[in-house]
Amino acid sequence: MRIRRLLPLALFLACTSAEDRAAKQRIFSPEDPPKVLLAAQEALQPEALHQRPAMAQRILSISAREAAFRLGPHRQDVEARFRWERGDRKVSLRETRVVEVDPGGDFHVLVENDQLQGMEWIRLDGVSYARSRYASFRERRRDRGSSEHVLEEAYRALPTFHRLVHGAMKFSSAGIEKLGGRDAVRYDVALGEPLAEKDESLPEIVFPEGGPDEDTRLRLRAAQAGRATALSGSLWVDRGSSVPLKAELEAVIEVPDEEETARLVFSLRLTTSKIGESLGLRIPEHLEDAPRPPGPVATLQAYGFERVEEEAEGGAEASEEEMAPR
Repeated sequence: MRIRRLLPLALFLACTSAEDRAAKQRIFSPEDPPKVLLAAQEALQPEALHQRPAMAQRILSISAREAAFRLGPHRQDVEARFRWERGDRKVSLRETRVVEVDPGGDFHVLVENDQLQGMEWIRLDGVSYARSRYASFRERRRDRGSSEHVLEEAYRALPTFHRLVHGAMKFSSAGIEKLGGRDAVRYDVALGEPLAEKDESLPEIVFPEGGPDEDTRLRLRAAQAGRATALSGSLWVDRGSSVPLKAELEAVIEVPDEEETARLVFSLRLTTSKIGESLGLRIPEHLEDAPRPPGPVATLQAYGFERVEEEAEGGAEASEEEMAPR
């Protein structure tokens, strides 16, 4: 009788032990490598851009972190020029970007334009330091992923060009050239056929009564109906890492409209340097990351406003002198 009673207990303990072993194996098993590292390990074909549009799109869309894993530390300099024309209205903008990125996660981004706007962002040892063009650096220990967004957006010059022309880039192989001691595949770029739009299955956009404002309407029109009418330039792709090293591109995009056709002339100059070298990034002089006081009352008190106690009868309001900062 005693053996019969102990047998189910032994079986239960055996099952529990197996479950514990399986759980421990899941918990202590090596983590999957990051997606960007897996992407960097993918074998690409830089010699096939003129034969495979999908390969061209894949290489042009290499992110900053993937490029750092493939190429090592490097610096990317970009100059972009925009000129919009619609009737008698003409607007131009010149923007420069400097992106220095290291495989370990450190980077430096500097973006400026000829309208006296810009920003700078440095990330070192997991801590970010950011400033607008004429402000002081401020430490940002709680950027909540903002640093990754800043890095990738600043590095997306080529994907932006590809998106603006709806993928209508025709590549012709022009041989192998040396760039900074590296073999690069050169392509002459001309106007091609736009790529088919992907079905994102997104919900319909709901606008306020009367529809979108004029600026929003023009932007949507440009994104949906804008088509490149001219495109020229050259692109150099690193033969070893498949990372674009240099680009000289220009496109003319026209957007038909009920009133007047809008025209955008967009030129892009991109160069890559300091490949495999130390970027020499340093922590800048900065203001400390001071957290905000909790709550609105504490915030007002931090700026010198003190709470004024109401009178016993509660009828009188505080005078201007009582509410003035002390």
